[in-house]
Amino acid sequence: MPAFVTFLLFLLILAIVLRADFLFYTLYLFLGLYLLAGLWVRRVMGRLTVRRRFADRAFLGEPVTVHLDLVNRSRLPLPWLRVRDSRPARLITPTLFQRVVSLGPREALSVPYTVHARSRGYYALGPLRLDAGDVLGLAAETRQDDDEAVEYLIVYPRIVPLTRLDLPSRSPLGTLPSRQRIYEDPARIVGVRDYVAGDSRRQVHWKASARVGHLQVKKLELAISLETVIFLNLNAGEYELARRTLATEFAIVVAASVANYVIDRRQTVGLYTNGHDPLATGPGLVRVPPGPGRRHLMRVLDVLARIETADTYPLAELLHRDSAGLPWGTTLVIVTSQQDQQLAPALLALRRRGFLVTVILVDEAQGVGLAERAGFPVLRITDERALRRWGQSAHEPARVVQP
Repeated sequence: MPAFVTFLLFLLILAIVLRADFLFYTLYLFLGLYLLAGLWVRRVMGRLTVRRRFADRAFLGEPVTVHLDLVNRSRLPLPWLRVRDSRPARLITPTLFQRVVSLGPREALSVPYTVHARSRGYYALGPLRLDAGDVLGLAAETRQDDDEAVEYLIVYPRIVPLTRLDLPSRSPLGTLPSRQRIYEDPARIVGVRDYVAGDSRRQVHWKASARVGHLQVKKLELAISLETVIFLNLNAGEYELARRTLATEFAIVVAASVANYVIDRRQTVGLYTNGHDPLATGPGLVRVPPGPGRRHLMRVLDVLARIETADTYPLAELLHRDSAGLPWGTTLVIVTSQQDQQLAPALLALRRRGFLVTVILVDEAQGVGLAERAGFPVLRITDERALRRWGQSAHEPARVVQP
């Protein structure tokens, strides 16, 4: 401590001038205490371990408890320790958490605090700073984590539950009911009927025919496989500045809700976006290829939690670049802000290549655009109420949905 060092120097000068043994003994005592306290604190801090323990993923509205686990591996106690941890401003205020504790020899202590998942995002917790000292305040030691020791919390976007999306498909022999006669699934028999001219002999139900005395034909359930890829446009230049934040956040909600719906139906879903991912290795590499299962959905939601709006390449280029490797008949759900001159030609190119396209506009006023004139289903869904209405509609052709 600077003040105590100054005091020792003053005491030394006074002892030399007065030549008093008592002052020299007092100087030696305080100097010994100062050196012993410094050695004590440094030794304990050198054997002090800290670990931040928390669930690194959360859904909106969930509280997340962060535990700072302190372990004193020394045989010496630590009289006082001040713990400071930086927290995201969008999740909690104040942003600096601090607590003063003491640790006995070989003692372990957990210091908790809570943040609230109030907003989708990718948040840093830390860096952590530790300040320690002795009882008399003669020595102090500080330890601070570097940037590499910062840990991250992922808050998933809001998911609106959808029950009956009418997404088109050209992939037969799946598990979803379909109104299209060409997709009868031979593995899904729902009954029998009388044979009529033109029925395939392969569909004859021989046991039922023998029982009733004339030919019976299997009645098959109509089913499709919904192979879906979501194209999420987060190019900042294609959103109006006044509503950019609200519109892009809602676009992410739409993408997350559609992905959740598809996975709930045991189908495959993928995600391609032109936004910025902090963990991406380079621009334009934000791709999650189609896949099934809840674990795959978590990969999609991880990206949707981290993704940010950026000045990047336009939607038309995203569709051209990232649709190249997709199989014929894939259903494409395009989530964007509004129609422009480049959208309709890009959609026509996708149709010629065998894709089925549904366009969801999250930030456009009423009016018929070029995509609608070309015969593409275009839905205007600008809030959660309209999204729920679309997701609860009984199997009807895609249509414009207004809030």
